[in-house]
Amino acid sequence: MGTFVSPTRRAPNRSQTVDAYIDYQSRPQDISRDTEFSSSQDGLRGVRRAVNVKHRRAARSPHDLDVLSSWTPLPDGEGVEEAEEGGSVGSKRKRYDSSDEPMKTWRPLAGLFLQEFVRRDGPGDFGKVCGTCGTAEEGWRRFRCEDCGPSTHCQECMTVRHELTPLHVLEEWTGNFWTRVSLASLGYVFQIGHGGLSCPRPAPIVRSMVVLDFPHIHEVKYRFCSCDMSDRANNLQQLLRAGWYPASTVDPATCATFKTLDSFRLLNVVGDLTVHDFVRVMEQQTDASGLEEIPERRKGFGRMSRQFAFVQRLKRAGRGHDAGGLDATKPGECSVACWACPQEGINLPEGWEDVEPGYQFLYILIIAMDANFRLRNRLRANAHDDPPLGSGWGHIVEQGRYKKHLRNYVAEKDISTCIAFAALAQKDTRLSTGLRASGMGGVICARHELVRPQGLGDLQKGERYANMDCIVLAALMGVTLLYIAIAYDIVCQYRINFQARMAKLPPDMHLDLARTKILYGLPVWHATAHERSCQSQNSLTFQPGVGRTDGEGTERVWSVFNGLATATKEMNWGAREDGIDDKVDHHNFQKNIRQGDALPRKLVIAIDERDCQVTAFAEVDGTLEESLRNEWQGMVDAWTEDRTKPNPYQLDEGTNGLSEASIRQALAQEELDEAVSSNATLHKSSVTSMLVMGLQLEDHQDRIRRELKGRALLAGDLTERVASLRRSFHVKLKQFRRLQEIYTPGAIEELKAAEERRDSEMPPPAAEDIVLYLPSGLTLENREVIRGLGEKEARLRVGQLHDTVKRLRSRLHAKRHLLNFREEHWVGQRAGTRASTLLAQVGERIEGVATRYRERSWQQPPHTRF
Repeated sequence: MGTFVSPTRRAPNRSQTVDAYIDYQSRPQDISRDTEFSSSQDGLRGVRRAVNVKHRRAARSPHDLDVLSSWTPLPDGEGVEEAEEGGSVGSKRKRYDSSDEPMKTWRPLAGLFLQEFVRRDGPGDFGKVCGTCGTAEEGWRRFRCEDCGPSTHCQECMTVRHELTPLHVLEEWTGNFWTRVSLASLGYVFQIGHGGLSCPRPAPIVRSMVVLDFPHIHEVKYRFCSCDMSDRANNLQQLLRAGWYPASTVDPATCATFKTLDSFRLLNVVGDLTVHDFVRVMEQQTDASGLEEIPERRKGFGRMSRQFAFVQRLKRAGRGHDAGGLDATKPGECSVACWACPQEGINLPEGWEDVEPGYQFLYILIIAMDANFRLRNRLRANAHDDPPLGSGWGHIVEQGRYKKHLRNYVAEKDISTCIAFAALAQKDTRLSTGLRASGMGGVICARHELVRPQGLGDLQKGERYANMDCIVLAALMGVTLLYIAIAYDIVCQYRINFQARMAKLPPDMHLDLARTKILYGLPVWHATAHERSCQSQNSLTFQPGVGRTDGEGTERVWSVFNGLATATKEMNWGAREDGIDDKVDHHNFQKNIRQGDALPRKLVIAIDERDCQVTAFAEVDGTLEESLRNEWQGMVDAWTEDRTKPNPYQLDEGTNGLSEASIRQALAQEELDEAVSSNATLHKSSVTSMLVMGLQLEDHQDRIRRELKGRALLAGDLTERVASLRRSFHVKLKQFRRLQEIYTPGAIEELKAAEERRDSEMPPPAAEDIVLYLPSGLTLENREVIRGLGEKEARLRVGQLHDTVKRLRSRLHAKRHLLNFREEHWVGQRAGTRASTLLAQVGERIEGVATRYRERSWQQPPHTRF
């Protein structure tokens, strides 16, 4: 318990402040402080410590200020760069070639390394006598072990030294070179059950075994144990206790060491290494020349690695401590669950259900779902029935109930209330010829990107609702939270009739919708492909309680699993499921153990961004009148409670004016109505098409002018680009002139008159200088051949100007974003140059759009100008 001692009143000779928040002033002899009392670990001594006291710095002597006082001479050496003269402050640190240019220091020594490599191919200093018994008899056989070291030994000593290590690699000196030999060829028999030591009652039969111990493949002679130590252990148990995993359960002739299987599993889940490549490396390491016959064990190793990984998952899930055995394993029990997602009875405090509404976001489960069509699986005619080792125990939905549900599937006829999506259009028509599975659907926790238990399932066609319903509800089995948020790129359609579809699934997969409220949201990036009204209604950006979760985690997870696609496409369905389950198991484990680093970093970023947003909001809020602020807050509150109310986040597009495309559609509809009433001339190309083509030719001319005035290019590149633009302009101009002959013959007359006035000795005008003679540029009598022609052009130009203003706003926002990003993230000359280049490009586009608006606005008739 701390106490406070007030300062004693003395002379006004005051020292430095001792606390950052309370202005204590003191003398060194009598300091205002808090005193903390505690006991030592053994409880025998009391410890008193002064806290919140900043000790006064000792005065620096002139000797300390001497920049050369700490100099210590060093011996001259290569690779040391002298510090700059003029003092230690601001001087460069010493540079060493050994760390800055390691290859530079190694190159002169390459010959030395080569000589040592060559020396290892001979006996070296150990070839005269046995390193154990000292024998030096004439003609004695010399052996060395790659694993034990370079010393040489006689046959008897070498055999004795390796009684406990039968998988070491031995070599014999022939007089000219080393040749590889096995312990079995020297007559050594390894005793199973005693770790290589002698057995009082060994089995009478000496057996042969091929053992895969990375990086070599060995042939070993061994005996089983028949003494009292092995009365309760059969042959399989003896092999497993020796650390050898058998490839079969009946008279195994092949084993792999646990170390080898564990190494392969890591190489497989981290680097997507296949069984074929791994065993091929071992074969090459055992005999790179291919002259010796090495037993082929790829199929056997594939079975062992699959079984080993499965047993490891069972052990990590605690299944070895259940009295009910493996048969008592529940669906999803062998999966790696997310440590940070809310789980009732595990990481939620008491009374979490009764927390205030403002804190309910702490207990929301946010999931994201999507499909991956790279994880396909071929339908093989000769495939045998090879089910998964634990269907439904891990991260893939149990196949029995999954297939039973799909057999009752009826094609859904959906009418999209948003834009057309490939996921909806191809859900029943996606090409799946020759495929057992066209891909996989997946469900992950969106915050931490771990695959949910039973969160994966095969797809037979596209993203059919029947598949995705079963997968997502299997992934949510046992969840009893009050809120669940679902992020899906077509959630605006998926949410329709979700409750009715859920009723078709088994009751234990149903969500208690009376207790649990489901929030639906579009992933932030995918939301931009939806209609504006759908974005503002469903985007995760506007969903309460999800924070800055983007919902795009499935794409990042798929990028990790895509490396398996090539190997799993050819596998039987059981081996494929077990392989994917093991990959997901490792992925989830790595995500969990890294949350201790990831979450604090995200918290620091969130706090900093929160401060920025609060400051920005306060600036805007300070400019609002109280009545307007209350009105906006009321709109937000009403929409939050009832989503059928007007959405405050949806901007009214009508205030921006009609776009050129919408005006074009309106004019086309008017022409169609006139044609039906027989009041208009029929032609395969309409008046609107002629006007639109004219406006496009004007834009084409502007582009040529911008290229000629733009940033410097190589002369050849600029000439070629401009020439290409001019050629395409003349091709379009011919089509435009043919339409003018039909709808504005007066334009052709003025064109001919202008051509007659042009000096024949002068070259024809360039493409960007050709007069188009649109209706607005014709005389009144030539313009009104068709009623309303000038008015239609004016309407199109108004829409064109609206589009130009929108484009200008977009460019200005992009420039502001680049400026902010440069100030926050880009440091250094290289990054600064890149930022300047990007800003210059955006600036040119802004200037081009602004120039276009100025020029086009003055081409408007007076009653339509802005």
